[in-house]
Amino acid sequence: MLNMTFPMLAAVALAGQLTLQEPSSEFYYSRDSVTVLAAPRVTNGTWVDKGSVLLTIQPEHGGESHTLVSKSDGYLDYVSDKLSPGYQVTAGEMLFIIRSARILAKHELAGQISAQEVHQQQTVWLCDQAKAWPMRVDEVTQSSLLVSTHVQAGDYAALKSISHKPQLSLYKDRHTCLADSIKLASDAHAVD
Repeated sequence: MLNMTFPMLAAVALAGQLTLQEPSSEFYYSRDSVTVLAAPRVTNGTWVDKGSVLLTIQPEHGGESHTLVSKSDGYLDYVSDKLSPGYQVTAGEMLFIIRSARILAKHELAGQISAQEVHQQQTVWLCDQAKAWPMRVDEVTQSSLLVSTHVQAGDYAALKSISHKPQLSLYKDRHTCLADSIKLASDAHAVD
């Protein structure tokens, strides 16, 4: 009887180099001079849903009031500290910046894969110590994966730091991903 051992991680780990795209941002400026009627109490880092009211304004020369609503989901990256009821906004003044929570990335694989190994809409995992990020596979080629994920405020910086590692693995299984990342972290501390 022939007894062969194959490393389990080889079957579920997709080694390669991850390149992240900077998340998109929406900039909200005033086109005209207006008066702020109502401004929700929001600060940098606050989550806003698509369609959330950001500001209620009235044109300088009277007329109907209008609401400024978020065009997409994301985190407030900038909120003008002047926005309060009665404030006179000048034309061209920046009001808000909303940073998308969706991150796009390309994972250049160290080897080639077949279409049966990974498929579109599948979830793969990126882990660092005890943190796991689900990545949706948007496109598969023999040598790369295009993936996307939704992150919380501050997670982009962590992912960017992790992506600078020369060799990074995405995993098909969350538990294996976490176990391997914790093992790698403990091995690194043991060497220190």
